[in-house]
Amino acid sequence: MNEDQQDTTPDAAPATGSEVRAARFPVTLQLGLLGVFLVTLFTIAGGTATQFMRSLKDESLPKASGQASPAVALTDIESGPFEVPNDIALTADSVYVWDVVGKRVLYEKNGSEVLPLASITKLMTALIAYELVDGNTRVTIPGTAAAQESASGLASGEVFNVRRLADLALIASANDAAYSLASAVGALLGGDEATAQFVAAMNIRAKELGLSSLDFKNTTGLDLTMTEAGAYGTARDVTFLMEYILTEHPALLESTTESAMRVYNDSGDFHDVENTNVLIGQVPNLIGSKTGYTDLAGGNLTVAFDTGFNRPVIITVLSSSQQGRFADVAAIVDAVQTGKGAE
Repeated sequence: MNEDQQDTTPDAAPATGSEVRAARFPVTLQLGLLGVFLVTLFTIAGGTATQFMRSLKDESLPKASGQASPAVALTDIESGPFEVPNDIALTADSVYVWDVVGKRVLYEKNGSEVLPLASITKLMTALIAYELVDGNTRVTIPGTAAAQESASGLASGEVFNVRRLADLALIASANDAAYSLASAVGALLGGDEATAQFVAAMNIRAKELGLSSLDFKNTTGLDLTMTEAGAYGTARDVTFLMEYILTEHPALLESTTESAMRVYNDSGDFHDVENTNVLIGQVPNLIGSKTGYTDLAGGNLTVAFDTGFNRPVIITVLSSSQQGRFADVAAIVDAVQTGKGAE
């Protein structure tokens, strides 16, 4: 099953068979010390995290701390006027639509309301793995991860590189892939609780990016209990997380534009998976997307698409229905593309 399968199992403990056995760093489970360590680690890892706050400081890039504003027609921007009409009928309780280049909110509905994120959480899971280790790092699937109900059906002992596991976590919302990334990469952070270390890193990264509403309790976003979600955040901050990935690590989103993918392990065996976003092929110039659904969250979806001439718009809907999330995004895409309601 994919991310639409409800699961209340807590994150799996790390497996001893992981092939990621780089020297452990002397870091305790205390969040403050881990924070100092991670700031240093993100800065040196792979040369990519040296731009830690680039999207917040560089005027040429969108700001993760951008302030909300009413829906407006972008008449003063080269691509011409477009907006989302305020009376558009949507199922979602929370919506945020952002023009990345113009740095303007095209539409907002309860965009600052904190809600369960469901599997949108895996955007941060994949990002942390991508920034902390090389994409070619090999990971052995632990039995605890393989036991999780997931669309990809990974088997204990299979070996994949980090990039392929990130693909599975994003395109198919694979719980086993997310678990495996956390246990393997989390082991690099030291201590005995690799997954807990990884989740702490997710929360630290969110704060570093200025996304203060994001609160991760596991690596999948699956509900912990009938009343506690695996992750929380606002549509606004989800949008700016997507924006950060889009501007700093766009390759991470490439798999999410495909309707299906065949992912090979190191032995040459493969897993065929389908995209959990049913709008693939319907959203023009799709750049990236991530779905989410649990009993507590309802239907969530965030997408980025190019309106033309390298002019991306990001749409995030939270607390819709399982099918309503797709209808909501499709309606917003149509409104943006046609300029419906613009003066």
